[in-house]
Amino acid sequence: MQPLALVFLSLYLVTVTSVPIKLPKESYEVLSAVLESNMKNESLPWYVAQNFSSPGEIKTTSPKDYPYPSYAGNSEPSIPFPSPISTFPPALQGSPYSSYYYRQPPSLAAGHFQPVLLAHTSTSPPPQPAEPPRPVQPNPSKPNKAPVPGIPNKKDGPPPASPRLLFPLSSPPVPLPAEECLTADDEVGECLSAHDCGQTNGQMSGLCHQGMDHSAYPRVCCTYTAECGYSTSKTVSYFRSPAWPQLVTNHSDCSLEVDVNPGVCQVRLDFIDFHLDGMTEGSCSPSNQMVINSTIKHAYFPTNTLCGNLSPTTAELVDYLRTDLPHLYLHLEDLPADRKVPKLPNSPTPSISLNVKVTNHPSKWNIRVTQIQCDGAPLQAPGGCSQYYNSFSGTMTSLNYHDNQYMTNMDMAACVRLDQRACAIAYTIDSMSVGASKGNKLGYGLTCGDYISFSGEKTGMCGTALAREVVLPVRGVQGVTMHSDSVFSKSEAGFKMQYRYIRECVGLQYFRYPQPK
Repeated sequence: MQPLALVFLSLYLVTVTSVPIKLPKESYEVLSAVLESNMKNESLPWYVAQNFSSPGEIKTTSPKDYPYPSYAGNSEPSIPFPSPISTFPPALQGSPYSSYYYRQPPSLAAGHFQPVLLAHTSTSPPPQPAEPPRPVQPNPSKPNKAPVPGIPNKKDGPPPASPRLLFPLSSPPVPLPAEECLTADDEVGECLSAHDCGQTNGQMSGLCHQGMDHSAYPRVCCTYTAECGYSTSKTVSYFRSPAWPQLVTNHSDCSLEVDVNPGVCQVRLDFIDFHLDGMTEGSCSPSNQMVINSTIKHAYFPTNTLCGNLSPTTAELVDYLRTDLPHLYLHLEDLPADRKVPKLPNSPTPSISLNVKVTNHPSKWNIRVTQIQCDGAPLQAPGGCSQYYNSFSGTMTSLNYHDNQYMTNMDMAACVRLDQRACAIAYTIDSMSVGASKGNKLGYGLTCGDYISFSGEKTGMCGTALAREVVLPVRGVQGVTMHSDSVFSKSEAGFKMQYRYIRECVGLQYFRYPQPK
């Protein structure tokens, strides 16, 4: 073995076993040179340097024999070795250094050997140099100093690392009740937490009540959009064509299934944006139409097919939260309130389906589907009403008025919410072309095939009229009913009229039907 390798092996055995080891003469000469060099450079452990006694031997002793390093006249000086299981001498206990090997040990008694130790690599991070003192910033609030531009006696701080939220993002401890909300885009949604909105496949459309929410926890206005193949049970959903508002030219089957919730007696369809291919002689084409079906046995639909332009074709500003938009009511089965009706076995789940088919025609649709509870809700219409206007004034239009035509074999009853303080109601006919009459004038009674009739009146009205006002006394529920036969005529375009209630009827002139001669 090489002398240098034997030296390092001997040092290792002395450190681990504390047993004297005999060295050959050539290894001792190498070790002597190493010791002299390293003791000058202060890089050899003191317990190795002091245990070098004579040629050929390195010796260590137990801590019990010599508690302190000393040369007290011994021919073979020795030093206790701090093995991993031994204790430090009393003079070394309580040292502020965490390692066994420290560069500055405590001072020893006079005459003792001052050991020089190796630096030990510790797991603790090395000490960092102290930061230089920061220059003192002048205080802008001290008097007799130059003012700082901006707000007086204020100084801008550093910008925040990230935007600070003014409300907690944690979920509420209890489920928050669902509450109707309106978005800035005139959509109807539910006030829910952001977690509940995402869990129910909704879309966050701003904060609840547009930031005016009173809840202690943040809520969003969650809207629900349904496309082809969707199924929904939400109170308000928006059935839209693919990639709406872009046009779609062909679609063989785009359907929405509406699962009717318990207690729902009506479903309202508001045609916010509805443009399909038009009718042919008063009927929809099977390749371009929307068909309404239901699993409810006694459901009543004023019509089960729709097509054409049910919403305005021009880009005019419209308040989509108004109730006088073109719409349609679907009446579901009303169970008797005075007796319990047993549920039939294997009865299907009550639902309504909307099926749209488009063939070689640019089309799009956006329909607001609202489920209405039978508990006196504001949108609950009287039985048999195809349309319901719950404002005391508004605009009425027949279906497909924007196509200048209407369906054949149709009976549509447009009802108006009753104003208990009103004594009269005024209908202002902007334009009307219903049925045929002689001389392009208004016709009445049996002379009409297609006609409109006002609620509470005994006769109908047909023909053509422009800017004609009809004032009638209020007798019960108000509204207009339109009837069409099976004969189609190109001159039949429908009607558009304004209505308003009147509460001061003193000296009011009511409409008088012509008397037979």
